[in-house]
Amino acid sequence: MAIMGPSGSGKSTLINILGLLDQDYTGEYLLNDKNYKDTSDNLLSRIRGDQLGFVFQNFKLLTTYNVYENIEVPLVYSKTEQHNKLERVEDVIEQVGLAGKEKSRPSELSGGQQQRVAIARAIVNHPKLIIADEPTGALDTKTSKEIMDIFTKLNQAGTTIIMVTHDEEVAQYAMRTVYIRDGRLYHDAKDVFKND
Repeated sequence: MAIMGPSGSGKSTLINILGLLDQDYTGEYLLNDKNYKDTSDNLLSRIRGDQLGFVFQNFKLLTTYNVYENIEVPLVYSKTEQHNKLERVEDVIEQVGLAGKEKSRPSELSGGQQQRVAIARAIVNHPKLIIADEPTGALDTKTSKEIMDIFTKLNQAGTTIIMVTHDEEVAQYAMRTVYIRDGRLYHDAKDVFKND
């Protein structure tokens, strides 16, 4: 699903709620039929690590870590056994097309390669949901298409992806697009400005 809307419309707030990063809201949000609004920070961290993956426009990679170490971070937090870590990291490195780059640092990679590392890190724990905030915002058209092809394959394999984007071409990859303005969701772009 793509979420579109102007700056300040509430897109970041919405994905922070969906990602269990913000609990200061009214109403009810259920993730896998459970309400986590009054859940401890420790449990929320574990749920985020086990069930959610995050991909950001500015990648948020650890600059002193190499590709392998950046991807391994969620497995360390989830206390995955060492022999399983190696297999899982190698699997996602292959999946995102970064074989041979395991020892490279983020500064040695292109923007598209850094975003592939971020995606690999997001999927290494096999999350049910990936939340992507402008995942192609800093990338050229060709690299954006490559990243969206990775997302399409992940989605076809059963991972739900919720993505904020300003790019109509990127939104076309989504099965569904919703629009947000002044904190309200609309299912159709023509409804957004109907009351102006």
